Amino acid sequence: MLKTLIFDMDGVLVDSMPYHVEAMQHIFDQMGVYMDQQVIYEREGEKTIDIIRLLLEKAGIDNGRFDLESIVEKYIEEFNIIVVLNAFEGMPECLEVLKNRYALAVVSGADKPIVHSVLNSLYPGLFSVVVTGDDVANGKPAPDPYLKALEMLNMQKNECIVIENAPVGIQAAKAAGLCCIAVPTYLDPQELHQADLVAMDHDLLIDLLLNLNSATPEACIKECAHSVKL
Repeated sequence: MLKTLIFDMDGVLVDSMPYHVEAMQHIFDQMGVYMDQQVIYEREGEKTIDIIRLLLEKAGIDNGRFDLESIVEKYIEEFNIIVVLNAFEGMPECLEVLKNRYALAVVSGADKPIVHSVLNSLYPGLFSVVVTGDDVANGKPAPDPYLKALEMLNMQKNECIVIENAPVGIQAAKAAGLCCIAVPTYLDPQELHQADLVAMDHDLLIDLLLNLNSATPEACIKECAHSVKL
């Protein structure tokens, strides 16, 4: 029976990825290193330090040339300066309804200061559990963040649905044995093919979530696929 919904943050709850990309671009510009912005969108959900490693690798730079922890700190500072917090339209109201039906949680690969600041500003008091990139040794696409959330929620795998928007997050959810609904906020929908169901935009996602029932996650998704125009 469905008892809990676990949300990724960036791209699902908050339209924030362009600010993450801009903040990281500023830092790489200061370092004098080329940065492929598309990498951040494609690897969204991974721990920040792992994304930095990949960006440096793509640029042909030895990670040993830089203090990666220092880059993370500078990126967090820059993000906090430039970000304009915007919840996706209708999502706060949707979650206000859902909190009376399910336990709600967030699993994000972003850094703890950013995650808690964003949630406290836009979704105060809605989530009983929050797992950030700082809370696990192995971030997405490993299953660890979602398994940790289940443990903290005291829920079983067959009581949960994950809502994601990036391939790395979907891989993590499926590796944890969880059903996953995806919304293609920044990527082509075909890149989210591993999800159990793809809602093509946030309006459809909200309709789908509000039409979930208390059956098993698999049954909920199957029913919603027929009842909501996807």
